Amino acid sequence: MTRTELDYPAPLARWSNRLALFGVLVVIAAAVLHRAAGLPTPVALNLFAVGLASAAGAMLCGLIAAIQIWHGGRTGAWNVGWGLILSTVLFAWPAAYWQLGRNLPRINDISTDLYYPPKFNALVVERSASANPAAYPGERFAREQAQAYPDLHSVTVDRPADEAFEIVVDLVRSRRGLNWRIVAEEPPVARGNKPGMIEAVERTLVLGFYDDIAIRIESQGRQSKIDIRSASRYGSHDFGQNASRVRRFVRELQSRLDLAIPGGIAGRGIKGGRAAALVPKRLKDRNQAQAVPKGAPDRAPPDARRGRAPKARPPG
Repeated sequence: MTRTELDYPAPLARWSNRLALFGVLVVIAAAVLHRAAGLPTPVALNLFAVGLASAAGAMLCGLIAAIQIWHGGRTGAWNVGWGLILSTVLFAWPAAYWQLGRNLPRINDISTDLYYPPKFNALVVERSASANPAAYPGERFAREQAQAYPDLHSVTVDRPADEAFEIVVDLVRSRRGLNWRIVAEEPPVARGNKPGMIEAVERTLVLGFYDDIAIRIESQGRQSKIDIRSASRYGSHDFGQNASRVRRFVRELQSRLDLAIPGGIAGRGIKGGRAAALVPKRLKDRNQAQAVPKGAPDRAPPDARRGRAPKARPPG
């Protein structure tokens, strides 16, 4: 091999660097456009696949070029190094999710009521033909959820359904800053025992994937039963995100009910000075109205002075 051939870089060294850089740019562009510009999720997923395929090609070219450089003494180690580094960093993202999902069930729909999950009504329109079905998947999901997340169950509140609905709506509205968007609100109707429904959408923080949420509030005598369902709009594996979302919401709901409502959840309650600040205004006005008994006579303060009674005048 002549000196000129040794100075000539390995043919695949530059391609390793180019393919890795192209893959990184495609993934970044897809994430930004999906999160901020409304790029459809199926298109973004295809672009992610293109970026990962480009990174795989860069890694393969880099390994072949490294062998040529090692045995032939050619140049191009710098390009090979950058190609392998960029492709490895790009593959670290799906590798982390794969490691996370190894011990989790391959499901994408979570509900606190496995026998009668809340239904998606208004959100059916937002789900395209390529999205996951709006109906609950069925027995397999319920069985795997019961094994993996046995702590998820319905929430029982010692309050009528209309008051529990106000508390839940107030909590959902307070989460608008956390990428929540309310799609529909239907208060409970006493006639016909129709439950209240709240439907919302949450987007993941970085990539902006859509997760649909349905909350049902139904009356059970003097108590109310609250159920939450969270389902990924795309993908067959949620990597535990829906279960974490349901846990966070139930935890915040329990804290708010314990502080705002005497009696709280199933008789648990904390009476304190912060309670009045957390009660919705409509419930606060209603409680104040109920606190005053109807037909109660006006009474003077105990320390008020009584005036002299006028003297009776003799008849004329």
